[in-house]
Amino acid sequence: MLEYQGDAAGLGAQELAAASSPLYTRTMPGGGYVRVELVSSDRGNASGARRRGRVVIEPRDTMPRRADDAPLVVEEVEGEDENAVVAELFRIARDNAAIARRVLRRRWVVARKV
Repeated sequence: MLEYQGDAAGLGAQELAAASSPLYTRTMPGGGYVRVELVSSDRGNASGARRRGRVVIEPRDTMPRRADDAPLVVEEVEGEDENAVVAELFRIARDNAAIARRVLRRRWVVARKV
């Protein structure tokens, strides 16, 4: 069973900087790129760990990030079946419209908090 973790806005820089495995990267129209990463939810118990993955977008190369700035996580998915998690992440990462909807949703949530 897959569980959506939302846009991961609550994650700290330490969590985002955790070791992850980039599985897929592609350039975005207009610059920048999208990346799919897979991380383990429980590093102490690798055999029983749930799998968590995320779709991340990076800004254009001409707009470098600050050292303390994290990439934008547009979606996180967690589940016990690694193949199902990866398949869902790839589906999102290959669809520019799906990425745009998630970015807009995240901006809307952030704007409501202000």
